[in-house]
Amino acid sequence: MSGSESAPTRIDTSRPHPARVYDWWLGGKDNYPVDEELARRILAADSTVLRGARANRRFMHRAVRTVAEAGIRQFLDIGTGIPTEPNLHQVA
Repeated sequence: MSGSESAPTRIDTSRPHPARVYDWWLGGKDNYPVDEELARRILAADSTVLRGARANRRFMHRAVRTVAEAGIRQFLDIGTGIPTEPNLHQVA
């Protein structure tokens, strides 16, 4: 391996990850049982979290559509990297 290459990143499925928990709340498929377990525990402690996550996602869809319709053609999606669909570029 040369100096500019890096080893592949290993996904740790033994510990929950916030992005995968969020994915579970959105009904995505890119999460593991450990993520679902934490997502359900958080939901039990705060019943508004699911509604909040989904409202946040709907806001992103509306905002992206609005600016795309206004002529904006470049978007920078700085997110978690979890591909819960539709992705920002699909909405745009």
